[in-house]
Amino acid sequence: MKKFAFVSDFDGTLTDRDFYHIVMDKYLKDWSWGYYDEWKKTKKINIEFLNKIFGAMDRTEEEILEDIIELPLDPNAMNFIKKVESCGGDFFILSAGTSYYIKKLLEHFKIKHVTVISMEGVYKNRGIQILPDPQSEFYSQIWGVDKAKVILTLKQEYSKVYFAGDSEPDIGAAKAADCAFARNDLKVLLSAENIPFVPFNKFNEVEKHMVQQGWLE
Repeated sequence: MKKFAFVSDFDGTLTDRDFYHIVMDKYLKDWSWGYYDEWKKTKKINIEFLNKIFGAMDRTEEEILEDIIELPLDPNAMNFIKKVESCGGDFFILSAGTSYYIKKLLEHFKIKHVTVISMEGVYKNRGIQILPDPQSEFYSQIWGVDKAKVILTLKQEYSKVYFAGDSEPDIGAAKAADCAFARNDLKVLLSAENIPFVPFNKFNEVEKHMVQQGWLE
């Protein structure tokens, strides 16, 4: 088996804010937050909601790219990814958003050797459309991607699988991983179910913990 995998959520975990929150603040203030509050009363933040928000951006693809490369990436993330690789691990990004903006940000920062597991997305009608794949082995009707299934599959290939996340779609992956690192809402959600986790805010804290445990050199 391979040595270990570190799997991280993207929005709100590798970045300080979800991309859709930034879009709402920057372009859709007049209606989006009220729509968000009403949606959350009865539904989960799913693909239908995200496509409504991303589809309303009304920007050229060049303008959207500018927003993507300004995403607040954790300043410790790149060093942590390099550390994982130097210690014989593989780094994965696992997102219920879209690889459309994730891969563009990775390209901008010249981050290589990272596997992105997410949904495809396209520029359409001056916005982004997320395209879930119902034929995917990891398909989720709610989130588009079933993160727990991804973790369980990786555990068949790797001796250890670590996971970091921040919100509700990450609960299943946190349960399935050998060790879960949690920030923001995920800390509350896991605590409510008495699921063990390591709290963190930045990836230098994750690295410090893994070194202390002997999981990283």
